[in-house]
Amino acid sequence: MTGDEVGVRQANPTQDEASGEPNRSWESAEKVRKWVRWVIPHQLEGKEASPTAARAQLRHGLGKEVGSVPSIWTYTLESERPGLRDKEPSSGERAVHTSLTLWARHQGSNAGSMHVGGTKENSQSFGVAVRALAEKGRGDKRPEEAPVYRRLSSVVSAQTYEALEHHLRGIVDLLEAAEIPMDYGLLAADLFEWQDSQDRSAVTRRWGRQFARAPIPTENAGDKAPE
Repeated sequence: MTGDEVGVRQANPTQDEASGEPNRSWESAEKVRKWVRWVIPHQLEGKEASPTAARAQLRHGLGKEVGSVPSIWTYTLESERPGLRDKEPSSGERAVHTSLTLWARHQGSNAGSMHVGGTKENSQSFGVAVRALAEKGRGDKRPEEAPVYRRLSSVVSAQTYEALEHHLRGIVDLLEAAEIPMDYGLLAADLFEWQDSQDRSAVTRRWGRQFARAPIPTENAGDKAPE
């Protein structure tokens, strides 16, 4: 970097803010949600070499310890802030790492984006995506009779973060095959809150309500792939 370039950066400390990049300080569910919703479309989507390589690196990080894959540090680790402990990842880092690595697996070779953000908080949430999967081809059966419902039950009953991540991975594989997208910013926020034992029941209850909420009926909706 030249002296002139350094001078420009020092004279313009809000460069990241001008580009819309959120602060990488993830001490709340809202900040985690904003980061994931920003980083996927701005740095990780696209057919260019850099985003393609980044997605492959994120897939490699799925199921691995936060911070153990150097090539994804820039996406999954916080900036330094008071309160961060060196010996263990923060709740925000766990939530971001899990949501981004799951998204990369979900995106796979799908042409359309498997992440969909939005202004409605439940528009493409985890529970809504699972319900959409249960609706596909179910005929006269109840959504609770769909195979994915058992996987959802395993997610809800998970007692450890590792078990939760494992069961989420199984559902994401089904969503990837069905090309059903999800809001990974909302998932990251849910995962942040799930790590607080006092909020855990609220998170799983939220997923249950999202699943139970019947979709708007359309002709042969269960047989149609999402657009």
